[in-house]
Amino acid sequence: MADTVPPARRPRVFFGWYIVAGSILTNALLSAAYFQGFSALFLPIERHFGWNRSVISAAMSLRQLESGIVSPAVGFLLDKVSARWILRVSAVLVSAGLIGLGLSTNIVMFFGSFIVVSLGASGASHAVTWPVVLARWFRRKRGIAMGVAVLGPIFGSPFVIVNTSLEESYGWRAVLVGWGLITLVLISLISAVARERPEAYGLRPDGDPAPDRETALPPGGAGRRHDPGLRLHDVVRTRDFWLLMGYLGGVFAVNSGFQVHHIPYFVQDIGLSPQGAAVSLTLVFVISGIGRIGAGYLLDRSDYRFLLAGVAAMMALSFVYLQLVDVRSVLGTLPFVALFGVGLGSSIPLRGALGSVMFGTRAIGPVVGLLQGGAVAAGVAGPLFMGIVFDLSGSYRIAIWALVATGGLMVPLTLLMASPAALARRLSAAPPP
Repeated sequence: MADTVPPARRPRVFFGWYIVAGSILTNALLSAAYFQGFSALFLPIERHFGWNRSVISAAMSLRQLESGIVSPAVGFLLDKVSARWILRVSAVLVSAGLIGLGLSTNIVMFFGSFIVVSLGASGASHAVTWPVVLARWFRRKRGIAMGVAVLGPIFGSPFVIVNTSLEESYGWRAVLVGWGLITLVLISLISAVARERPEAYGLRPDGDPAPDRETALPPGGAGRRHDPGLRLHDVVRTRDFWLLMGYLGGVFAVNSGFQVHHIPYFVQDIGLSPQGAAVSLTLVFVISGIGRIGAGYLLDRSDYRFLLAGVAAMMALSFVYLQLVDVRSVLGTLPFVALFGVGLGSSIPLRGALGSVMFGTRAIGPVVGLLQGGAVAAGVAGPLFMGIVFDLSGSYRIAIWALVATGGLMVPLTLLMASPAALARRLSAAPPP
């Protein structure tokens, strides 16, 4: 049954913005329950089981490794099945994994539950599924749409503070089981908003009306024949694809490495209270909203290479500040919060948007999946490296300098990428769908 709208009519609110809202809500839940929210439970779980820092860090690295493996599969699936189906299956897996973590009694169950919840999060997050759908619904406004769509963690990250308080009152097990039940219900409901292509509803990307009724397509995968851009085998033969994957891998290693250890670092290296460390983490994600929206806006209007260079430079400088300044309070963390928050936020919409900007939407599912998978796989070393450094030295100082070096190396890498004019010529020369 095709629920199409008359092609000549333009809806008051373009449906693509409802999809943006679905991405925000889904990722707010995932952030509160898992991505950022789990940081509040890191130390209580460590104390409960008596494991050393490397064990939990290895679990977090396993999360990254699995996401790197699963993301390409999600991208290829999006060319075969609906995003709605992927989101509903992902909701079940996220719920089962969180409940399993909450009920864990040994390291095997703990790691196994991490695998399950990471599998679901890979399908439901704004890493692949939501960006692929949005790339088909937006063209002129793609950057700003992606920037707004990844705002979810801004609303979800304050739950780090909530999770800290709930853990003190009810224990970490109850917090994880509760989030497992909540994510199952809400993500399943939100999935209803994910629709494949605007052509199925008599529209063009950005809400432009289709010229005639024949332009409308059935609301399934048939619309892929209308998607412009390079074929997948042409994309992977370009130097820019591999340069972009290398850049995203370096940036992701920096982000993932520090995010996992954010609260332990500020508690044990800096001396903040767990609540103060949770506040600093929350502020990072609140400030990241400037980068998320700003990077999306600038991507529609400027040379993407300078944007990428600025993002890497800000992240490297944020860690230089931590190394050179004696930070003793939440107030003292604010320069770091500003630099790292904006840099972190800017990198997130770029991961999803650059694949379509540089290579078109003809193979957007596999392209975004491969880029995300490669980047995440490269970032696996971040959390594990920081955990090992801490266990061997009792401090994160050496690991932080390694993050500085990694971020700095990404700046010159961007200058090797093709200019926007060269990208436009390559896309215009691509064979028609």
